[in-house]
Amino acid sequence: MKKKLALVLAAIMTVAAVPSVAFASTKITVVDEISTAVDSDFTSRVELKKGNDQVDVGTGSTFDVNLKLTNGKFAKDDNDDYIMEADGYKLGTGIEKISIKNDTTATVTLNSDIFNQSKEGLPAEACVLAIAATANEVGDVVATFTSNVSAFKTAKEVIATAYGDKIKVESEGTKVFVEDADNKAVIKDITINELVSGLLKGNDITLKLKGNYEFVTSTDPKVSFLNQNIDADVNVTANEIKISFKGDFVKDNMRKDMTISGIELKTKKGCKTGDVASITVSSKDFTSTKLEVAKMVKEAVTYSVEDKDLPVIYAGAKNDDYNTLKVSVEENTGDILNTSRKATFTFPEGIEVVDIDSINGVKVSGVKNDFRYEIDENVVSIWNYSKGSESDKTDLEIQFVINAAPTFSGDVNVKLGGQFDDKTLKVATVKAPYTIEAKTKDVLIDYRYVPVNDIVIKEAEEGILKKNDSILLAVEKMDFEDNGKVEVTEGNIDVDVDINKGRDTSYLELKVNDDSSEASTIVISGLELYLDRTLPVGGYALTNVADTNKKDSKPINILWENSASAKANYDESGLFKYKEITVNKDYVNVITSGRDQDDSMTKRKIIITVGASTMTAGTDTIKLDAPAYINSENYTMLPVRAIAEAFGATVNWDDATKTVTVLSGQRIISMTIGSKTMYINGTPVSMNTSAAITNERTFLPVRDLANAIGISAVNWTEASGTVTLN
Repeated sequence: MKKKLALVLAAIMTVAAVPSVAFASTKITVVDEISTAVDSDFTSRVELKKGNDQVDVGTGSTFDVNLKLTNGKFAKDDNDDYIMEADGYKLGTGIEKISIKNDTTATVTLNSDIFNQSKEGLPAEACVLAIAATANEVGDVVATFTSNVSAFKTAKEVIATAYGDKIKVESEGTKVFVEDADNKAVIKDITINELVSGLLKGNDITLKLKGNYEFVTSTDPKVSFLNQNIDADVNVTANEIKISFKGDFVKDNMRKDMTISGIELKTKKGCKTGDVASITVSSKDFTSTKLEVAKMVKEAVTYSVEDKDLPVIYAGAKNDDYNTLKVSVEENTGDILNTSRKATFTFPEGIEVVDIDSINGVKVSGVKNDFRYEIDENVVSIWNYSKGSESDKTDLEIQFVINAAPTFSGDVNVKLGGQFDDKTLKVATVKAPYTIEAKTKDVLIDYRYVPVNDIVIKEAEEGILKKNDSILLAVEKMDFEDNGKVEVTEGNIDVDVDINKGRDTSYLELKVNDDSSEASTIVISGLELYLDRTLPVGGYALTNVADTNKKDSKPINILWENSASAKANYDESGLFKYKEITVNKDYVNVITSGRDQDDSMTKRKIIITVGASTMTAGTDTIKLDAPAYINSENYTMLPVRAIAEAFGATVNWDDATKTVTVLSGQRIISMTIGSKTMYINGTPVSMNTSAAITNERTFLPVRDLANAIGISAVNWTEASGTVTLN
């Protein structure tokens, strides 16, 4: 008999796994795993109760939740009435009432005490709802529960899987043969399940074999229904099994789940690595189905991930829900595995193993025998992992508690080593619970309230950002001075934004007032910064930080709930010491450095009107040699020398190159007639339109000239054709 070692890796990670709602606190459990046919009625029971981190829901004896079906509708009887509203239909324990609004939505009234488990001696551990429904299309039927009661957290789960055929034929798995080893083996059971009762009439069932394999004719397969043998003749030849039923096959209207077991195969002489055995199951009662039942491999031990849909895990903050990652290590022949030898699991850098939670469902503290383990950050070593049963099988289910760093994203590839062959398996994918986008803004220094670009935050899943969570944003060496305005452009999350003083700078805090039931997009606009005049030219980063007001307090940003405090070690309890993640390394790009002195003339207000022969600078009236005008591209053009000198700058003209140079504090600004590029301290800056000569004077577009010499406020009055520089 072969040995099988099944390893279940479970992670307590940042955020809840999918398909359950990320971070949802309400617990929903599907009691019955339903397989059904499209357009066929089914009944699925779900349990609802308060999660461990959830406050009591409902202020009275009952409260309402909304139930919505996806890819399904509530079932009706022959009178076109909803079955769940019929007299005598047992909704379930803790369900006071149900009111169906339409085919896909209903209001369910729950008993608060049973849901909250707030009283001792309650007769039930959860509210149990029996959902009578019909599947619309092939695929999953999903039930989503929401409520206007804020303490109730959105919950959703698959309640049934719909198939196109009314009878489902499948194999419990593929049997593995090994080259140069045993050439006979019993394959895994084949099941034939009715998705609608009464379809199996007792007609003959034929199993035809293809591939470099043949049936062992000396072995008689067994046919059973509900673990009871069915009276049938089974005729086995090298490539065909025929099952003929005897007696009264159909005794009632119950759905029949039939199992065919004990089918033995042997390899043919030409069978080699990669060859597959397939069986086509056919009958007059159902559509033929082709199953892969065996394959030839080279290795004595094979490794695979049994879960086809790997979980998505969110980086950073911890959650009390488990993400179950199922990996199988199967010994195909002989006594290859020696469980007393060391076996290792190496997780990628950025994944920290906190502990092993359980072995075969038993807490580590209660595990018998000589099992032991060691954890070195992301590497786990185990010894004596045999289950210790009387049989010669070695089955292991091991559950790890792990954390993902805020900076980690991508595949979680676990390398099995030591006693196991060196194999790397993808067991999960880590994503950021939210993304932050912000474009680079070129700015001039030396003024307060410098405007910068919008910041966009997107949830990866609904409910990831929970009530009282915060996202903290800081700009390197700068302070937020205006928190702008916040708008939710997608979804329904409720948030506010404010400015808080940290240890180094004033940062922006986005605080969640209420969770979302739809993944949300948040836009923060109208932001302004204070730039100290000593900052050099260059790019400054926008970071998502873990900073707090108190030096040693726990970080309040959700990305850092698993992070170490300021004094903790990196490897203590699998926590992380990261303090920030860079969103955009050049969010603010300073293109001019600060002035070397405070010239009072830089604070003057200048008013100039298109076509006028004078302008006002502070309290002075200055005569203009050439008035402002609007060019053919509809840009307002101002005389460079008059404006620059009014702000205390020096202007030089090079006739040979037709170049104007303006010296303003530490700024050196140059522009050439006919060019749309000016240079500020050697850095090229694009202009809206070209520098031009009019009436023997150099003119620049108003906003380009203002930016060049550090004017923060430019206003245009259309009615009077007046520009105000302040």
